[in-house]
Amino acid sequence: MTSNATDRDLSAAGTHIGQSLDQLRTDIAALSETVARLASEGAASTRSQIRESTSRAARGASAAGEQIYQDAAALGRDAAETAHIATAQIESQIARNPITAVLVALGIGFAVGIMSRR
Repeated sequence: MTSNATDRDLSAAGTHIGQSLDQLRTDIAALSETVARLASEGAASTRSQIRESTSRAARGASAAGEQIYQDAAALGRDAAETAHIATAQIESQIARNPITAVLVALGIGFAVGIMSRR
């Protein structure tokens, strides 16, 4: 091989390497853009999942709160009804036995009076 042929081969190899480097730079730039896009989409997906989870938790808490409110209201109604029944029974007992009721009330008043002096 001659020096001229070697120079041409080196020149061709240099051109090929230069083209390969240019192609590599282009591929790396495209890859960087793809990675950036995927990261952005991943972040958006994560935000969306967090929003959905938060929304689901809020709906669950709201439903639980509503159920607690309904249960408390039912217990309140039951307590009021029980108190009303007990009051009606006591009033009925007093109406049937007024003297006994007065004596019981005096006894309770006397006991409370003695206890409060101590």
